[in-house]
Amino acid sequence: MPDVRPKLDLSASARIHSLDQFRGYSVVAMFLVNFLGGLSATHQMLRHNNTHFSYADSIMPSFIFACGISFRISFLKQLSNKSGIDPYRRFIMRSFGLILLSMMLYGFNFHFHNWTDMSIDRLGRFVAESLKANLWEVLAIIGAVQIIGLPLVAKGFWVRVLAFLALGLIHFGLSWSFNYEFVYGKPNWMDAIWGTTGKRSWDGGLFGLLSWTQVLLAGTLAYDLMQVASTRKQITRLLLVGVGLMVLGYGLSCGTTLYDIEQPHDLDIQQTSQSPIFPQIRPSIDRSWTSFLAEPPFVPPPPITSRAWNYWMMDKRVVTQSFVFFSTGFSFFLFGLFVSACDLKGWKSKTLDMFGKNPLAAYIVHFWVVHSVLALVPKNSPMIWAIPWLCISFAITYLFVAFLEKRQLYLRI
Repeated sequence: MPDVRPKLDLSASARIHSLDQFRGYSVVAMFLVNFLGGLSATHQMLRHNNTHFSYADSIMPSFIFACGISFRISFLKQLSNKSGIDPYRRFIMRSFGLILLSMMLYGFNFHFHNWTDMSIDRLGRFVAESLKANLWEVLAIIGAVQIIGLPLVAKGFWVRVLAFLALGLIHFGLSWSFNYEFVYGKPNWMDAIWGTTGKRSWDGGLFGLLSWTQVLLAGTLAYDLMQVASTRKQITRLLLVGVGLMVLGYGLSCGTTLYDIEQPHDLDIQQTSQSPIFPQIRPSIDRSWTSFLAEPPFVPPPPITSRAWNYWMMDKRVVTQSFVFFSTGFSFFLFGLFVSACDLKGWKSKTLDMFGKNPLAAYIVHFWVVHSVLALVPKNSPMIWAIPWLCISFAITYLFVAFLEKRQLYLRI
């Protein structure tokens, strides 16, 4: 039976309601995780970690994925515009603006406590640590990956698919050479040159931008997959690609079982001498094939005493390829559900719509609101104390963003 429901209008001048709702969901979920994630009573599903994929770890990829969809829409629209405005220059300036805004929001994470600290060596350390780790909060990451992805955003579908895979291979190669230890602040040859020995990164650091660019490119590919007349076909494509990528991501994560510590005396050997990229393959006669299957996503792995940490884990700190593939697939699948609910069945949330249309303003407002309200919520607070303050924090953020919407004041990412 043919699909007679209203089709999704993907013209440059139209809004994709499912995208606004999906982006709004990502912003609201970010509020939740940022408020509760640091509390000791919070369930591990709402915490960021370095060993497996939790719900909290799904939020940032979803947001960057949504940015990738809107990035391609906006760029193609401006590229076809005959106004004479150079879209490349415009996006570069906007991206650097995001990086500057991120620096002003989060600060430099580096302090000169005394005038005598102002030396060439200390200034050099400040620059090196900023580039390695301190600079890379979510807004700066989005700005940087838009610059990296700018030469690719208008290219053909398969060119961007190949770029997605190439960036992953480069990140894998860099991690094998130095980047895994570089991110974790362990001894490596790059830190010796960089002058940041012992400094850890988060969310991938400088070289993690390659992995986040993959997520952005995945968003541009999702837009291409939606270029069919039938909404049902759009949903089918998004869901199938999502499932496929999640299966691939899980398959890659199964390499982590090769780092299982079978005997207690193996602990020191595996933690200190074994490569986190290429495991030492040893015959395991007593192991069944099911023992080589990793724990499902959202389930914590064994402790470090039973399994050495390695690149094959779904690790958001390094932004490993198993994390990239699974989180990208999760974003495809979740977005497909939003397309089904919003564009096929007509569901719409006014709250998600408001946050989705003004995500940058919502993010900035929530940052300061959460920072202020959490002063009243100690890290060891019980949930019966934390939840009411979470609701108050959300209500304050909502009022500010609603005020901006009423006056049609929008900040674009």
